[in-house]
Amino acid sequence: MDPFTQGALGAAFSQSFADKKKIPVACLAGILGGMAPDLDILITSATDPLLGIEFHRHFTHSIWFIPIGGLLVAAAMWLAFNKLFKIRSWDFKTLYIFTTLGYATHATLDACTSYGTRLFWPLSNARVAWDAVAVIDPLPTLALFIFAVLSYRKRSATLARVGMACLIGYLSLGFLQNQRVKTAIEQVAAMRGHEVERIKLNPTLGNLIVWRATYEFNGRYYVDGVIAQPFAPPTVLTGSTVATIDHEAIYPQIGENSTQREDIRRFNYFAEGYLFEYQGTIADLRYSAEPHKIQPIWGIRIHPDTPDAHVDYLGYTRPNGRALNVTWSMLMGTYEPTQQEMAP
Repeated sequence: MDPFTQGALGAAFSQSFADKKKIPVACLAGILGGMAPDLDILITSATDPLLGIEFHRHFTHSIWFIPIGGLLVAAAMWLAFNKLFKIRSWDFKTLYIFTTLGYATHATLDACTSYGTRLFWPLSNARVAWDAVAVIDPLPTLALFIFAVLSYRKRSATLARVGMACLIGYLSLGFLQNQRVKTAIEQVAAMRGHEVERIKLNPTLGNLIVWRATYEFNGRYYVDGVIAQPFAPPTVLTGSTVATIDHEAIYPQIGENSTQREDIRRFNYFAEGYLFEYQGTIADLRYSAEPHKIQPIWGIRIHPDTPDAHVDYLGYTRPNGRALNVTWSMLMGTYEPTQQEMAP
């Protein structure tokens, strides 16, 4: 999720284990520890445009890296406070405990999103995505921030634990909504005579009500929007369909061992295999400006004439005013679907 949420979570979790005297250090160490894994965004290359997305949520987000990450953050804090600012009231052991607690929260929360996190690297290269919450959601962020601040001001670990309870409750609701949406899509797919071969469910930004559902059947992807109000049956809005692609067979003129073939494999791994052809490029189907439309956000362009050069990484549409209005009206229950969108 976003750095602000990760910092608030790191602070709240660390403060939950602190006594009154140590809550200030727990707060700062938790914030820095909670945000530190996303320093992997600094891993970029001027010649390899996919290096950044390949290493974001990589080894720094592995559960096995937590003690190392906590150690690095604690060492940086200890050097800064003891050597630079001449503040020696915080010993290294205390810093290490709280930075590690903050660091430990980051990858677990990221795994609850739909983006994908290498949670168990190097034992597994799987991108873990539990699809329970969007990468940006102000409700849990606000709860964590409020209770982390109250915990700091009141020197109360109990208030920090209340913030953690709010987050756990929200994530639990996200997992519940995920299952409701999955059931609704499976029912609609059955009405279409489809057997769901695999499925991807994404909550849209900032809420757990409006979802994007993508499933595969018989060589095609089917994209639908789902409005899952808490006390009503989910409403499925029929979207679009597009053919799947074989990332090993597309662009046969590109050699199996060429740089661009390897780049296609890397992007396919990043997109969890949800690739499709879009306006002469290869795009990631998981995300879109509107929940039930095929409006990709990113993709790659292949240059078959130069197979040993890297692909181009592309940004397509971003959520604009119209897309935000569509999602908002779905969330508020005022969206008026077309006859086609209401068909199974």
